[in-house]
Amino acid sequence: MEENVDRDEAAVVPRESVPIRIGVPLLPFIDGEPSGGRGGKSSLIDPSTGEPFATVAHAGTDDVERAVDAAVRGLALWRGTEFEERGRHLRVLSRLILESAEEIAELIAREQGKPRIEALSQEILPALDHLKFIIRHAERYHAGLSVDPRHPYYAHKRAHYLYDAVGVIALVTPSPIPFAIPLIQVAAALAMGNSVVLKPSERTPLSALRIGELCAQAGVPAGVVNVIPATSDEALRLVAHEKVDKVFVTGGLGAGQAVMTTAGCVPRPVVLSLGGNHASIVAGDADVQRAARGIVWGALANAGQNCGSIQRVYVEERAASRFVECVLEEVDKIRVGDPQTPGVDLGPMETEERRQRVQDLVEQAVVLGARLLRGGVKIEGPGYYYPPTVLLDPPNDCPLMREEVLGPVIPIVVVESLERAIMLANDSDYALSSSGWTKSKETAERLMVGLQAGVVTINDVLYSFGEPAATWSGLKMSGIGQNHGTPGLREMSRQRFVSFDANALEAPLGAYPYDETSNRILTAGIKHLHGRGRWARMRALLRLLSIKRFRDRVPSRSLIWSGKRQIK
Repeated sequence: MEENVDRDEAAVVPRESVPIRIGVPLLPFIDGEPSGGRGGKSSLIDPSTGEPFATVAHAGTDDVERAVDAAVRGLALWRGTEFEERGRHLRVLSRLILESAEEIAELIAREQGKPRIEALSQEILPALDHLKFIIRHAERYHAGLSVDPRHPYYAHKRAHYLYDAVGVIALVTPSPIPFAIPLIQVAAALAMGNSVVLKPSERTPLSALRIGELCAQAGVPAGVVNVIPATSDEALRLVAHEKVDKVFVTGGLGAGQAVMTTAGCVPRPVVLSLGGNHASIVAGDADVQRAARGIVWGALANAGQNCGSIQRVYVEERAASRFVECVLEEVDKIRVGDPQTPGVDLGPMETEERRQRVQDLVEQAVVLGARLLRGGVKIEGPGYYYPPTVLLDPPNDCPLMREEVLGPVIPIVVVESLERAIMLANDSDYALSSSGWTKSKETAERLMVGLQAGVVTINDVLYSFGEPAATWSGLKMSGIGQNHGTPGLREMSRQRFVSFDANALEAPLGAYPYDETSNRILTAGIKHLHGRGRWARMRALLRLLSIKRFRDRVPSRSLIWSGKRQIK
């Protein structure tokens, strides 16, 4: 098996790398090369220092047009390639990511602020895992999935679902996971034969530009992958472009609403993965130490800026005292510092604006009655650091509990029962992900059924993003459509039903003439298929067999299959 992989990789000659140099103005990646940048420039800020470290040139209106036109030309070539060829390019892409893992992790830490170990575990590793899954499973869809006809009269037909490329895909991606989210979506789009125009977050465009470069190195034809750092105005111009066939947006609720409104004017399909307000429930029988460790990590990883981060915790009263004690013990171990420094657990937040918003939400919750147990005050000095913060019993209607916080904050609410916890967890406009902690299988079942979210995990958190077979989808205001897994591959394609009848029959069973014979066939057929009692159905089948037109138009193997079906 490994020999085949090596041969496939050798069959694609990687292009010469065009390295992204920190400190040099970076251009959009259009039609296979850095070009354009007519939409102005902006400085990128290192969140660990608060200082500029790079300059990026934004795509202007003409650049958006060029990128879409390049994607249209690339699509004409790419959608017609055999899957074996697409797979070879994707395997080379995987190898290049593996070889560049440390460099990419450093880039992510520099521009987004997560510790390098989180860049490796939450971005590089999921990207590689998803690539392997996509390559393996997209081939099945490329070949088509057979359909078993349920009607015995049609059992002789060969039917398939074909999954064709949608066309030009516009991807709008966020800053908290600047490499893995766009890479996974780009790979899924390419595997299904689409071309892509990727618009990354204005705060973290370097990781996305690196994806464009890696795709070019992997031999993906020019124009198939285009990356355009751009303002929100140009992003809306992209999603409304008449040559864009489908839009995928990952981001906040406001951005999703704006994109959906704009894209819907055409109209075209939109997949939205929006905000979250993850509720985690600690049942009275839970292993509180394990729950505390999982919740602290699930709330503080990436400074709490993942859309799936834990943002609310409900603990049953009988376990509350020990659980809170364990949470504080875990929080006190967290090491805050420069994300490039080994051993650091918690890096800075992405922007001063986001840090200040978290500070305001925490202070407001305290005024409204929450008890501040840890943190709650911005860390002085350079960079956008905010300490791990724990609050006890904030009111359910305060903004800290209702909105997407995106910060290293753990609000804990003590409840009298599991049912009360489930009710409060579901009392949110968002329903992206939830979690629960229990030793009981019965309680786990109750949580999995009762928690109304697109993803529910018991005794673990965050891992489903890295599981390639798991879908990532939200309910309520958290989005529509699905990413990841085989449903995500289907979102990147158009499903069509096709069938082939190889029998040289007189005519289809229901074809003209509409005469008395046709009426006899129809009446007997309905009784044969849906009559009450086995013998009534068998008598109807015998009446059908006595009609010559029926025998001429329905192959005998359909009747045999039908007879076996009736006898069971």
